[in-house]
Amino acid sequence: MKTVLLPEPSALDPQRIVILCGDIHRSLLSDSFCKAQRLMCVRCHEEWEQVVSLCRRLNVSILVAKQAFLEQLPSSEIVQLTKYGKGSCIVAILNNDAVDVASATKLLRLGCRGMLGRRFSSRVLTKVVLAILRGELWAPRAVVSELLSDLLRENSVKVETGLTPQEARILELASRGLKNSDIGEALFISPATVRWHKRRLNRKLRARGRIAPARATSPAQETAAS
Repeated sequence: MKTVLLPEPSALDPQRIVILCGDIHRSLLSDSFCKAQRLMCVRCHEEWEQVVSLCRRLNVSILVAKQAFLEQLPSSEIVQLTKYGKGSCIVAILNNDAVDVASATKLLRLGCRGMLGRRFSSRVLTKVVLAILRGELWAPRAVVSELLSDLLRENSVKVETGLTPQEARILELASRGLKNSDIGEALFISPATVRWHKRRLNRKLRARGRIAPARATSPAQETAAS
């Protein structure tokens, strides 16, 4: 399979782009559907450096990729692709037909907006794409329920510890092992600002008998980590 060569972004019509990663067939999204939704479908190899490069170059609306491919991506790269909903929206094709709630929930937390079983039809993919373009989430009910339960538990921790939304996001990213520079890029703030928030985090968490991720335990360690 050849990678589609694209013109420079400035030469593209102001339309939405869908990247189909790996052996996902272009025919799954019909020409008539793409024309009606002003979508341009692009296929590319399952090489994560190439996929990330394409997403950064183009105004990608949706990235359709297999779970196995997404799991090999560094967490920081998935964060960069999704930008918490401000960039590409990822549709994950799961490894099996039966949904593993734990792994599917992890994909949602990383920024995936939809997921499909291993075998799916053109009609189902079309529905998923339409839902995501409308800003909706497409996932099995059990997965969404688990994610909501996690978020409610996290919210109770935020209330208990008095964390701000920004501090909570930084704590979550730091717990994944992201460096200060990666966290700053994901949240559009400088590494110095990330370090400042981490110092505040540690004061708040220690005052309530909790400890922030080890990467942020002291200003010296923070500087070394960034």
